[in-house]
Amino acid sequence: MERRLVATLDDVATGSHRAHIHESTVSWTVSGRFLRCYRVDSAVEHVTFAQFGSEAVVSLCIFGVDTLAIYYCTGESFIVALPFGVRRVCALQRGLLVQRAAETSFAGSLPTLFSLLGPRSEFKMLGIGRATDLDRTSRQLLLSPTPARIDGAVPVFNDPNVVLLCTASSRCSSAQYLLCWDANVRRHIVYQCLIAEQPDALADSDALSQLSSISQLSASRPRMSRQPSLSVRRTSVVPQLGGSRRKSGFTSAVKNDRRSSMLGRVSFDSPAPNYAADIFREQRQMRAEVVLQLCWSERRQREEQCSDAQLCVVQASTGADVVCVLVGGTVVTLDAAFDEVMRCPAVSMAHVRATRPELDDLLLVDAAGGLLLSLGGCAKPLCLNHRATGDISRIVYTAGDSAALETNGQPTIALVSTQVRISRLARSLIDSLSFVISRSVITLLWRSVVASLLYADTAHDEMARLSSLLLYGSDQREPATTLPARVKAELRDRAPAVLFAFMLVYEDTALHRYEPPDRVAKLGHLLLQFAATNGQTRTHQALLRIGLVPPADSETTEAPATRQRAVDRDPVIVPSLAKWALSILDADAQPQSFPTLEHIGNLFGITDAEPVFGARDSTKLLDVTANVLWQLALGRDPALVLRQLASDKAPMLLLRQITIDMRWLLCSVIETMQQKCVSSWPTSILTLLGRHDMISNTNETAVCDKNIALRRLDVLANNGNGLTEPKSIVEICDKVLDQHAERKRTWTQSPRAREFSMLVFNRDLRLEEAERLLDLSAPTYTTTALDGADTADDPDRTKSQYLGLLARRVLALPLGQSLLRYSSRQLNPQDALPIDLPVVAAQFRGNKAESTWTSDTDVSWPLFHSGVAAALSVERDQLRREHPSWVLLNWPTEPADSPQDDPNAMKEFDAALASHAGFLLGVGLLPRDLETSDKYDTSEQRRNISGPLSNMPPWQTFKYLSKRHGLTSIALLLGCACAHRGTMNSSVSKILSLHIPNLLPPGSSELMLLSYGTQAAAMLGLGLLFMQSQNRRMVEVMLHELESAEEVRSGSRLDGVDPAESTAECYSLASGFSLGLVVLGCGLSTKTLADLRLLDTLSSVINGGRSGAAPASRIAKDGAELEAFASLNISSSGLSNVGAVAAIGLAFLGTNYSPAAQRLAAPSPLQQLRTADPFMLLWKTLMQLLIMLDHIQPTSAWIESTVPQACVVSAANTLAPDLYRIRIHVVAAACFALALKFAGTEDPQAHSIIIEFFDELELAANRPALDYESSLTRAAAQSCLDIVCVSAALVHAGSGDIATMKRLRALHGVNAHRSYGNHMASHMALGILFLGGGARFTISRSIQSIALLLIALFPRFPQHYTDNCEHLQAWRHLWALCVVPRCLVVRDVSTGQMCRDAVVSLVDSANDKQATSIVPPVPFPEIDSVRTIRVSAPGYMVLSLDVSPGSHTRDLVSRRRVLYLQPQTSAPMQGVAALSQYTEWLTSTQTRVNVLCTQLMQPHPINDVVDASAVHAIRRLRICVLAMHSPFVARNSCVDGWAEEAYLAWLKVRMSVVALARRDETRRLLVRYWTGSQQPNTRTNAERAFYATIALLYSVLDLPAPSDAMKLTQQVPISQLIEHVLDTCFL
Repeated sequence: MERRLVATLDDVATGSHRAHIHESTVSWTVSGRFLRCYRVDSAVEHVTFAQFGSEAVVSLCIFGVDTLAIYYCTGESFIVALPFGVRRVCALQRGLLVQRAAETSFAGSLPTLFSLLGPRSEFKMLGIGRATDLDRTSRQLLLSPTPARIDGAVPVFNDPNVVLLCTASSRCSSAQYLLCWDANVRRHIVYQCLIAEQPDALADSDALSQLSSISQLSASRPRMSRQPSLSVRRTSVVPQLGGSRRKSGFTSAVKNDRRSSMLGRVSFDSPAPNYAADIFREQRQMRAEVVLQLCWSERRQREEQCSDAQLCVVQASTGADVVCVLVGGTVVTLDAAFDEVMRCPAVSMAHVRATRPELDDLLLVDAAGGLLLSLGGCAKPLCLNHRATGDISRIVYTAGDSAALETNGQPTIALVSTQVRISRLARSLIDSLSFVISRSVITLLWRSVVASLLYADTAHDEMARLSSLLLYGSDQREPATTLPARVKAELRDRAPAVLFAFMLVYEDTALHRYEPPDRVAKLGHLLLQFAATNGQTRTHQALLRIGLVPPADSETTEAPATRQRAVDRDPVIVPSLAKWALSILDADAQPQSFPTLEHIGNLFGITDAEPVFGARDSTKLLDVTANVLWQLALGRDPALVLRQLASDKAPMLLLRQITIDMRWLLCSVIETMQQKCVSSWPTSILTLLGRHDMISNTNETAVCDKNIALRRLDVLANNGNGLTEPKSIVEICDKVLDQHAERKRTWTQSPRAREFSMLVFNRDLRLEEAERLLDLSAPTYTTTALDGADTADDPDRTKSQYLGLLARRVLALPLGQSLLRYSSRQLNPQDALPIDLPVVAAQFRGNKAESTWTSDTDVSWPLFHSGVAAALSVERDQLRREHPSWVLLNWPTEPADSPQDDPNAMKEFDAALASHAGFLLGVGLLPRDLETSDKYDTSEQRRNISGPLSNMPPWQTFKYLSKRHGLTSIALLLGCACAHRGTMNSSVSKILSLHIPNLLPPGSSELMLLSYGTQAAAMLGLGLLFMQSQNRRMVEVMLHELESAEEVRSGSRLDGVDPAESTAECYSLASGFSLGLVVLGCGLSTKTLADLRLLDTLSSVINGGRSGAAPASRIAKDGAELEAFASLNISSSGLSNVGAVAAIGLAFLGTNYSPAAQRLAAPSPLQQLRTADPFMLLWKTLMQLLIMLDHIQPTSAWIESTVPQACVVSAANTLAPDLYRIRIHVVAAACFALALKFAGTEDPQAHSIIIEFFDELELAANRPALDYESSLTRAAAQSCLDIVCVSAALVHAGSGDIATMKRLRALHGVNAHRSYGNHMASHMALGILFLGGGARFTISRSIQSIALLLIALFPRFPQHYTDNCEHLQAWRHLWALCVVPRCLVVRDVSTGQMCRDAVVSLVDSANDKQATSIVPPVPFPEIDSVRTIRVSAPGYMVLSLDVSPGSHTRDLVSRRRVLYLQPQTSAPMQGVAALSQYTEWLTSTQTRVNVLCTQLMQPHPINDVVDASAVHAIRRLRICVLAMHSPFVARNSCVDGWAEEAYLAWLKVRMSVVALARRDETRRLLVRYWTGSQQPNTRTNAERAFYATIALLYSVLDLPAPSDAMKLTQQVPISQLIEHVLDTCFL
């Protein structure tokens, strides 16, 4: 079997792609270079190239019998299961079009055409639109294929007799077309494909005008003959010959189980209380993504399908699409209205870029084997037989401007170039004529020009041919070409307008730096000859006066004798950039805008002209230069000066094309605007000016991601703020530093995190000490045995007891470490994220070997916390951009052996699975702005900032949930809810609802076998998802869960070993939290929920709860004091009390609504107070204080005011133990509320009060317990101490406060009285104190953050590792949603380095002169009253930002807290315009002028005396000198230098010209020109020198026009007039 070509694709970005197949191997080449090859096991049905998604990455699609393999050029691959047999496949612009194979059993009942728009998408059926503009015969074709309507909406393709032949796409638009053969009517049909992602196509489609959106098209999914479920397996494969594959990444598949099939089908639209009743419906709703509109059909019927049928799309000269259909040896071209334009016999066709790089032309092969080219498919084809040899049979493929042809009798394929080389100048001339002559005539002219230039060999030959056609209407060179009569007539009748357009092209060509001077001169000859040929004498004289040089005798072409010349009946309109610029830059003149090509219609009354595609770019340089000069003359808004230049796709490239004089002028204006620009200017202008600092400060996505190259610690300390470390401190710490260096670090801080720590903590070791305290793997060195232990009798038992107590501390470390290392690690997306697991090891005195803790206790939750800590340690800006596939890259490797064969491997896998579950949750905990609305965020921006879980496809979600692993389900549900919080995402809400039994149909909950922990996570996830939405349905559901919490829940439960198991108390608390989050801070403003009477209902739930016995799961098993502590924390109220209190507190959070606060007040009677649960008093007091948030004061008096009167301490009153316990609980609640209000503020008063009560509780917790009451008091004090230590850390969050750290460090030791929860609280407090490594982050104080902190820091910590009875341990990490940057930082926008010498001035809105100056980095200041922020630093440009209330910049700065500065050295014009180049041009101009003046002084000038470029250079030099006085030009040393050089050069040039003007011969020439006594013959050298002298004088001196001069001679003799003019001609 020979190697054959099976697929081709020409991509502008990547090149020409070719796919060949040989036996079972498919090879892929790009531009002739081998890329990859794939060995296919099964038979290959179809091979094609496709591009999916917005990124349009080229992919190779190989269709097998039942699978589709999609291979990206980047190395990724997808395997898609085919739900049907495939008959034909064609590529769309962004996807595939697949035709189902005909099946007799379902013929006529199933759709036949499907679209696949992505490897993760499903096959969607195609709909048919209504075509109303076709004739009656064509409209009848809508009955074939037979339309099967979908719910009465639109018909779909379902006729197997319709065969898909090919598709074609436009290169300049999103239009796509489809060619089919309909066996029913025996005709070929063309359809237009409209895709839902193309709003422009939908808006212009008449067929879909009656439809609101394509997304409304839905259909009941029919039963397929094959497996209907879509299975996707994603791999990263590097295929090799020989069938071997090296895999990296992951492999996954969707499992066909009941649970995965139910996901995604839950609906909230059911009116019944159980809104998931349609979960078991067999019919599944699908949405059509592609709709077909009938465009064209054959006129006559055929007996059979044509084998040569082809379809392609080319572009007309205007850029409109032209559809070309080849059927039965005839090519039919259709315009935009699908009307036939041309019919031409041909046997093969293809689109090719022959004449224009932006548009496609039609390449044809006729029946005789000749090669033809049709320009835009609308003109008579041109013959290209001279490009190819032999008889051509067909066109194999085209690549750009080349075509691969198959020749009769030749076994090889010939590659032929079809490009017609047309210079920029020639194309600009023809394009400019499209503004003058009609559309039909310009098409004929373009064909004639191409036919002539097709045989041009050189640039001189091209210009000669073009001049002959435009001047005389014919070109006598071989082969002879003649313009049609219509073209000649319009060129003659509209000669003034034609000359005007040509003059604009001439001015633009003169500005081109790389345009050869001889071609500019040739264009000037063309203008003069055109004016002379058409009888425009006055225009001819004006052209000579501005410096155009006539051709020599040898270059003049005689006009034909039959040529009739037109009379000179038109006014003189000669556009000259130099003359216009000199007029507008005059202070006394009234400036007028410079005319452009678009003004020709108004100037000459032309209405039937239509510009061709790209015609407006014919004079781009001229338009940009004139616009800048015009804005400078008017003194407009500086942003308008550069608007047109900035709107260009490549403004820097455009500047490099302009001549050095005008380029230097534009660059000086740009440098001036660089200093004066404001942040409100468009991004395009700021980019042109090089002000990337303003773009970064005002744009959500333009953030500097540069890696920071950190300096050494000693340099940073000595050169930063002038601080030097005392020598004594260095000597003292040397030994400690050496000890820390010996210990191997298991992680490395990111440069940005290390930068802060080196800056803030460079004089002490507090951060290193915090890292040591929270290190997971460091062993503990102990020198003493346990108190009261008999080490001589049983040393092993003593060690085991110590290790058991040590495990309580070590296993609680991950929660603190997650805070300490938050967003401080750089991520390598190609590798899995390493997870550090806690190691319980100790080295006892006299024993060099380390002893490790071994126990059968389930430690899944500590491992879970380690996974969360690892995920949270990744830089959050980097994690936001990660793809969901990276999450699966971290999936642990499953053991190959069964659990019975290798139990250790299974145990390790379970541990890895628990840590990966925590990793899943950490990936979803990405903070988003909680203080402002999302009105500035687009959907694309929101997708980019939400992280991998927000973009996770459904099949990946199903993979995780199908594992039926409790911790993984909890993590995924909670993580997805956090990633989509506040969005009410329907997909996530369906998944969450599946895990809440009361939201499922009756009887289905038994199939789910859900633990209370999973239900609690799902319930809280709904609260996060619907946060502050006031969704009534959610409120009703959650309120019902609270009211029914007291009911006995029976049924089969999961076994007790599941770490995700919890109790009804936890689920009840989750319901309360969720209800509070949905109506967070709304209070009584929830008008839509007024009938629910939330306050009264929740109050009745609190007051109506039954007393219940303590759950046995709350009793700890280690030690008598822990039992007392556990029994102390048992709530004597009903299960729903804590949740109902939480719901009231969150609903009225910060509203200061006193009636709601009174519902939670402590009981007044002493007896009720003594019998109340202390924890409930704490919880109610906390919620009561948070409702009255504005009344919280950082004073001791306020703290005491919260304590019940019976519990107030006085000098003469000693409290009873039970009242004292009530007191410390209430005080702890007050401290916690105080900390939540002042979180991260570092308020000294609030902190000192909390520290005071901290010391008091620490003393109480350390008192010996002599009896039962004292043990209860010590346990209560320890519980309250946990709350207060967290409160102290919250106030100084991220600051690393020494006083707080000392107290937390004292709580770090191993103590038999401290439980796992006590260590968890102290470690979290230490992590909060050094949040993110210290100084980088702090805690937000918004209402949303307070609510989330209440959930994360719930004041009841677990007693042992698996304790989830009343609070799910996974909720402890919700603090990550409240993190905000702590300091205001100023950075270099180009390097990301911190600018430590910057000064930030905050200008008050009330008084512009009142400014506060700060030196970053400092804690972020309050900017509520700030209107403007100004930043200055040595070596940087001054930055000024408008941060008025309500502005987007104010919102962005408040969230990011980073300001970017632009270095002064990074000028945008660096490399574009150099002073040396400008100086060289000035010298050249002086030399040319001196030489010209010298030669003009000779009595007999030589032939080459006339130098037109010197005249143009003088005019532009004068413009530069005048523009120097503009206020927009920068006043710096560089600009002053070039201005001085330009002025001196101008003086020298002027002196030379004045010297020439004072000659008697020159005066006589000037008198002859003014009087007009002789009509010159421009063919002689003398007369050419005469006009060169006149042009030179007018370019330097302000001479009057001939008509004005003759009026002056009536008053003054002409000789005196000349003397007066020469004496008074100054700038």
